[in-house]
This record gives sequence, C-alpha cells and structure tokens, in this order.
Amino acid sequence: MRIKMKPASVIEARLGIQKNGPAHAFFTAECAKQMDPFVPWREGNLAKTVVVDGQVTANVTTNTITYDQQYAKVVYYGIRNGKAIHINQNGGHSKATTYWDRHMWSAKKADITEAVQKYVETHGGK
Repeated sequence: MRIKMKPASVIEARLGIQKNGPAHAFFTAECAKQMDPFVPWREGNLAKTVVVDGQVTANVTTNTITYDQQYAKVVYYGIRNGKAIHINQNGGHSKATTYWDRHMWSAKKADITEAVQKYVETHGGK
C-alpha cells in the first residue's frame, strides 16, 4: 500500500508550526506573560520592558525575550561584584527569583504547552 503525503514543510505551514511561524510567536509571547511574576521587581522597570499591563511589548520577538535594562544580567544571575544580591518580590511578583525563565518553565510548562496546543487547534496557519 502506498501513502502519498505532502511535504512536512507544507503540513507545518498549514498548522502554523513552522520555525518562526505564528505558533512559534505565540509560544514566545506566552512564555513572556507567564514569566512576568518570576521577574524581580523593585520599581518595575525590568519587568515593564517586556510585559506592560499584561500585554507583551516589542522586546518580545518570535525567537527572543529581551529584558532591556543595563542591570538585567546582574539581577538574572543574582550576583554583583561576586556577592549575592537581594531579589525584590514587590509589585505582585511574589515568585520573583534569579534565573526566572527556568523557574517559570518548571512551574508553567504544562500550562504553556496546553495554550500552544489550543492555539494551533483554533488558529492553524492563520
């Protein structure tokens, strides 16, 4: 028996799951939203470079989430001049921590996977 299928690239495009496609962009934006409570917050400047009033900003592209503050790396690693820094959990960011992307993924992987699945089912390659 022979089965004739379209190329994988055609199927991926129809579903919107190709690299840099709409599902990829949705995934990255969903990660940014879910990451927000894990981002340290003193005055909110770091978190607000990515999510403002629950909306993802221009610092989120299909492939990257950029926290655009000069001190972002220090806060991410939690070390300044070889010494640990205090991580602020103000502004509703009670889950704030260093390596916030990794902590978010551990806590929210299932939710994000489900959201992306629903997106693909409802939007496909639109």
